[in-house]
Amino acid sequence: MKLKSIKFVPILIAISTIGFACFFQSAFFIRHFDLFEHLELKTYDQRVKAAIKFPKPCSTNLSFVRLDEVTLKLLSENSESWANLSWPFPRQMHGRLVRELSKQQVKAIGFDVIFGELRDLDAPVVMPDNSMMESDEFFAAQMRAAGNVILAAEASPIDKSASADERSARNLQRVFPPPLFATNAMAVGDIAADSDADGVLRRARAFVDDPDYGRRWHMGIILAAKELGLDLKQALIRPQQIILNSSSGVQRTIPIDAKGFFYINWSIPVNHPSLSVTPYALPIFLDEIRRTGTPELYRETLESFRKDSGFTNLIGDNPFKDKIVVIGSILIGNNLTDTGATPLNKKDFLVSKHWNVANSVITNQFIRRSSHLIDLLIIIAMGTLAAVLTLKLRAVSASAAVVAILCIYVAACFLLYVQYLYWIPIVIPVIGAMLMTHVCMVTYRVRAEQKERRRVKAVFSRIVSPNVVNELLNTEKLSLGGARRKITVFFADVRGFTEMTDVHQARAEEYVRENNLTPEAAEAHYDEQARETLATVNTYLGVIADKVKEHYGTLDKYIGDCVMAFWGAPTPNEKHALCCVRAAIDAQRGMHALNLERAAENQRREQANPARITAGQRAFDMLPLLSLGSGINSGTVIVGLMGSDAHILNYTVFGREVNLASRLEGVSGRGRIIIGEGTYRDLQRDDPKLAATCVELPSVTVKGIKNAVKIYEVPWKQEIAPAIDKSPSSVKSIPVS
Repeated sequence: MKLKSIKFVPILIAISTIGFACFFQSAFFIRHFDLFEHLELKTYDQRVKAAIKFPKPCSTNLSFVRLDEVTLKLLSENSESWANLSWPFPRQMHGRLVRELSKQQVKAIGFDVIFGELRDLDAPVVMPDNSMMESDEFFAAQMRAAGNVILAAEASPIDKSASADERSARNLQRVFPPPLFATNAMAVGDIAADSDADGVLRRARAFVDDPDYGRRWHMGIILAAKELGLDLKQALIRPQQIILNSSSGVQRTIPIDAKGFFYINWSIPVNHPSLSVTPYALPIFLDEIRRTGTPELYRETLESFRKDSGFTNLIGDNPFKDKIVVIGSILIGNNLTDTGATPLNKKDFLVSKHWNVANSVITNQFIRRSSHLIDLLIIIAMGTLAAVLTLKLRAVSASAAVVAILCIYVAACFLLYVQYLYWIPIVIPVIGAMLMTHVCMVTYRVRAEQKERRRVKAVFSRIVSPNVVNELLNTEKLSLGGARRKITVFFADVRGFTEMTDVHQARAEEYVRENNLTPEAAEAHYDEQARETLATVNTYLGVIADKVKEHYGTLDKYIGDCVMAFWGAPTPNEKHALCCVRAAIDAQRGMHALNLERAAENQRREQANPARITAGQRAFDMLPLLSLGSGINSGTVIVGLMGSDAHILNYTVFGREVNLASRLEGVSGRGRIIIGEGTYRDLQRDDPKLAATCVELPSVTVKGIKNAVKIYEVPWKQEIAPAIDKSPSSVKSIPVS
């Protein structure tokens, strides 16, 4: 079965393009084709930046104690004990920090600092009873007393099925607090920064199952669990989610991927107003004053920090009360620098991931990525919409509509993320589904339309004038399959053709007899006479066809020695009757001019023949002079392509008005133009002067028409008929709407 490409090929293109887009979106393939995922992640980063401009409710008890240059300066300038302070700090300083924060009743303390080993070089601490305690032991004792300190560990997950050598090699990359610290801390949290392939930190691992140290949760999750009372030991680990419950009925569901990662909700940068930020030096000073000073000095120190250092968020005598405190470094230019790329900045302080994760759990605001099924449905919907628009609209209009929908879709993707933290794909639905479907289908349409243009040009280039062909090719909607149109039909018959044929045949037979030609020679002579006869009639028919095209008519067909043409289709023409009559007048005048030329040639031949006969040559034949009879009628007919794609196609007209035009040609005689009543009425409207020259003839009864019809004769001779304006501006074709 032969498929019609105009119906099925675009559909196949759309299905194929959408299918490829779905294939690329599949999770398996994306892992091996990083380009699309890389671009998608870039659009995700832009959504994160957009969301930060529309802040959502955040936890108000998050605090960041920062280890910075201000700390080093303040401690060096204001304390003889720390005059030459440098990193790494003595462990007793961390103990003093924990002691002061514990005194202020903080909820939890998270150290984004790796304590990988014990230090024997730190000076011991003088206790109130004047006894001495090692710096590491003092730090451990303060953690034990506080009961809410989370230390940091950093390592990749270890495969339990790995060999001993492989596990030993992996152990070299693991950093875990020594037992003295780990056993006195409330918990050990994972702080690994698992950046994506482009170096941007977007995700965090919810937990790490270590065969040696057990399960370690992300530090941000531990901090939030302390705030909400979530029981991490009773966590329900399910595919794509982790469910945490508390004894008070609070529940949190963390969405994770197949590897246990979740996306960090970067909603609180370092400079966020809801984040309480203080230098590491402040708790140290407060601890010192609490032990040796007075309450007034304590409050003065806090007030000094508020005014002089700009830390206006230090409220009350215990500014850290009920806070979740993250301790980390923003030092620059040493081995404590912890910066990297995040969706918000190319260079950001990565310590911020902990309070962002904690805030996400506390406020129950998680980033959720659409499922694979939803992604595929979006791709199918976008591709189908692009296909429908491309098929239904013009190329330019379809392109504009596709671009508009893409903008709306991208805006919707941003809105969904900003409002609901819901991430749906942009790259493959936009590029792979909608744009590629549109581009492929437009490309096909361009090629198909070019093919159609060639077909239309092939059909019409020999039957209409070049400007009509161009108009057809530029027409947006063109019906060639059959339609009712009001047109004017023109039949022009070359009179004398039959007699000429008989004369030529008799002359050829006489020549064969007189010269006693052989059968082969006789056949060749007959063929030569036939060619001359055909050349003669083609000369006259060519004059008529040229005049039809000059007046923007459609040349339908040659019926023997008769020409059929019409005006008003395939492109509408309001003055079709006037154009046709003017073409008929020009055809008669062209025939007359041609006969004058042939008559002059006959005179030259008559003068040359005696000499040719004397020389024994064959005398020149006289050129026949033919005349023209024309019949014209206007009315509503059926017009369209007749035939089939497998055979000859002919763009033609048929109906009562066509038959009447043919009958009027039959009664026109020689050298006359006969028009019907419909044509005459149109002439009165479009060219009253020309209509006034027409002569009404007695009504006639013609074959196939029941009643007698009114007819008129149009004069065409120069001394009778008016001059004809042949300029294109005089008669314009009306473009198809």
